[in-house]
Amino acid sequence: MTVVENFAFEDMNILNPRINSRGDGDGIYRMEFPLMQWVFAWFYKWFGSELIIARILTFLISTFSVLGFYRLLREYKQSDFISALGAWCFAWSPVLFYYAVNPLPDNLALCFAIWSFVFLKRNQTDSSIRSLVFFSLFLSLATAVKLPYILFGAGYIPIFFDRLQSGNFKDGIVKSLILVFILLPAAAWYFWVIPQWTNTALLGGIGSEEKFNYQLAISTLWGTLHSLLPELFLNYGSVLFFLLGIRVFIQTKQRITEFKVELSVLFFISLYYLYEVNMIGLAHDYYLFPFLPLLFLVVAAGAKKVLNHPATWLRYVGLIALIVLPVTAYLRTQGRWIPEGSASLLVKHKDELRNLVNDDVLVVAGNDPSNFIFLYHIGKKGWTFEQDWILSGDLQLQMDKGAKFLYSNTNFVEKEPTISLFLGEPIFDKDGIKVYPLRKPKEFNNN
Repeated sequence: MTVVENFAFEDMNILNPRINSRGDGDGIYRMEFPLMQWVFAWFYKWFGSELIIARILTFLISTFSVLGFYRLLREYKQSDFISALGAWCFAWSPVLFYYAVNPLPDNLALCFAIWSFVFLKRNQTDSSIRSLVFFSLFLSLATAVKLPYILFGAGYIPIFFDRLQSGNFKDGIVKSLILVFILLPAAAWYFWVIPQWTNTALLGGIGSEEKFNYQLAISTLWGTLHSLLPELFLNYGSVLFFLLGIRVFIQTKQRITEFKVELSVLFFISLYYLYEVNMIGLAHDYYLFPFLPLLFLVVAAGAKKVLNHPATWLRYVGLIALIVLPVTAYLRTQGRWIPEGSASLLVKHKDELRNLVNDDVLVVAGNDPSNFIFLYHIGKKGWTFEQDWILSGDLQLQMDKGAKFLYSNTNFVEKEPTISLFLGEPIFDKDGIKVYPLRKPKEFNNN
């Protein structure tokens, strides 16, 4: 949202996303291609800086994800009824339900990935240029918005080899070149920006750790399987469908050849997850969005099995499970929308903190564990610090570059003599948040 606001009110050049934690620089910070942020920024320019706008737009994206999943099930030749039931289960995945109004680019990447999967399945059947182009376009967009979604392209690998084996060598090569050509813009973006990235954990995965923490990895895998999977990703109401869906897959005689596209995608996404397992942990659940379409294909197969089962009692259990999905999704996520700790205090005093000084005044702010939260809420630009990691030399250098105020939620700055020397009398003091004018020590001596 920091990038959205800076697009809207500073520079609408989509190649130059900007953040507030920029010191006295230009703030340009290029990660994934900021398509979602840029589109949202236009609505901010037209209608004003109201968070409800971003929430509505994000909800629309999530709605198109659900519609895309319905279309995906139709590509599997499922009836309208079964496809609608599968989409219903997908919509009430607690993790999707929670993030459905949270403006994360992962929502848009997932939406594009689902629609790419729709046209991939269509291309598997009709081999048409049209379906290939649409698959490639949606895959390229998903990849540009979030790099890991390139892994949905793995679904084309078995299709490519099938066509080579069938003797259509030239046709297979030409169509593969079409796919590569359409992916070039996304590839060009990452070739340009990745050398600028500084997050070694994100780039290096397990290779960035001096010694791989097997204990942490096993703990994360166990927590994901026994907690996140049934509670956050599937929804307790869909667990029965998921288990029966796995049984349907196991009992399918030609399961490997019939589902080689899906298994190829699952294999590469799983490798990505294992590569980044310690970085993802249990907190970054949205990093596991790529698994959602695959999980709910299994859920849809299980739901069909339950509702067509000859045992009346099982059909009733299935109906009850479908009915309770919205309730269980809400109960699992409702507490997550409530800000906690220092973030809740920033939200509480947001307007006051924004209006204390002009927006063009550079400030220092902390503690901020992300470098983005504090400055976003107070609507200022400058420097941030975390865990009381602020030194007098750093503060003096920041003042030399134009910092005028210190926004603080920690008593450390008052108690540390080398820092308190630079602080004037606070102009704001509520709920542990204080705002100090910054002055050189000699300025105090002259007063």
